[in-house]
Amino acid sequence: MANEVTDGKAVARELAARLPGWTVWYGEHTGRFWATPKGAAKADPRLAEGETPEELEAAVRGLVAGPQAPVAPAPQEPHVNQHVNQAPMAPEQYRHPVGARH
Repeated sequence: MANEVTDGKAVARELAARLPGWTVWYGEHTGRFWATPKGAAKADPRLAEGETPEELEAAVRGLVAGPQAPVAPAPQEPHVNQHVNQAPMAPEQYRHPVGARH
């Protein structure tokens, strides 16, 4: 376990060099990599986390890029209402239930 922690800390130092402006560390108890912006105020709750160095770097890059615009759902075929854009039906054109008198 000591080697894992030592290796994790060394990788965290390498990540910190690639991510200027971010404080990077290896969590000895979690076994995960963590980063937060340097000098982050309480109002800046950004915290990146990853199981691997690559995951952490991708998470930080995603936070730096900011929120992405939501992907619009694919357009669906509108429900066709046959009565749209048609003149209103006369009362004698309405369908009546079977056996109903009019």
